[in-house]
Amino acid sequence: MSANPFAADKRIARRCEEILSQSSPALFERAGAMAFADGVISAADCTHLIDEFGLEDKIELMRLLPQLARRYARPVISGFEVGAVGLERETGSLLLGGNMEFSGTHLRLTIHGETCLAARAFSRGTTLVAIALGEAHPCGHCRQFLSEFAGAPSLRLIDPLGHDLALADLLPWPFDPAYLGDEGAVAGRICWPDLVLADGIACRAELLAAGRLAHAPYTKNPAAAALRLADGRIISGAAIESVAYNPSMDPLEVAIINLVALGGKGDDVVEIHLAERRDRPVSHARRAVLLAEAFAPQARFASHFWKD
Repeated sequence: MSANPFAADKRIARRCEEILSQSSPALFERAGAMAFADGVISAADCTHLIDEFGLEDKIELMRLLPQLARRYARPVISGFEVGAVGLERETGSLLLGGNMEFSGTHLRLTIHGETCLAARAFSRGTTLVAIALGEAHPCGHCRQFLSEFAGAPSLRLIDPLGHDLALADLLPWPFDPAYLGDEGAVAGRICWPDLVLADGIACRAELLAAGRLAHAPYTKNPAAAALRLADGRIISGAAIESVAYNPSMDPLEVAIINLVALGGKGDDVVEIHLAERRDRPVSHARRAVLLAEAFAPQARFASHFWKD
């Protein structure tokens, strides 16, 4: 294992260990119930948890919850669960997420816990102030993605071991969108207001809403995906392009992240729809078919194109 150059606050570590040893079953039960519907603990619910369990503040609460967030992890290949907790700047709510792997595809479709949170925040039109992990040690792939889509280089990375780092400590000189002449992602910005999709296509409204929010400045292909569930719900996701190209996220990956956050699984999906532009240098269709076959093989897959 690599050497850790960052000192941890042992006082914080001792306090987290003490709280978890005494209160973790009750804390996880209460917090898990609050996050059950959508993987979100509201700002008001955070206040209730802080008061009920005698915690110092929301940051201390976050340090205690990565273990709970592992419920959103789906590491079907490695078995290595990563739970992550993100604090939204705009709402004060906590987002819970985890890593995902897809058997039958390839490792490049793996979704890391940290990128899961950043993609969820992007889908919600928000940014992140802090992320709590079991250990504040994201891989280089995640550091690049967080530098573009978490909201700011001042993003805090914390853990129950007592680390409190800024993303800039871990990635002090990032390759940023300015290198390719782009200003970067802006939370909630409608980038493609003129997208049009033919009438009569299933999930048309959801595909249009997601596609218009897609961050696709490099391929000019604002792709979107929508999952229709057996209960009638429709969950969507938009393409998120990194200035480094890899790590970028396909729209179906983002839609799956949003589905898992709502407690859904592949077996719930009856239809998968993808919309993108024709004749772009990059197409999402092949990877989407591969991922769809692995995640929801029973679902009908349909590919559509935005109208010129």
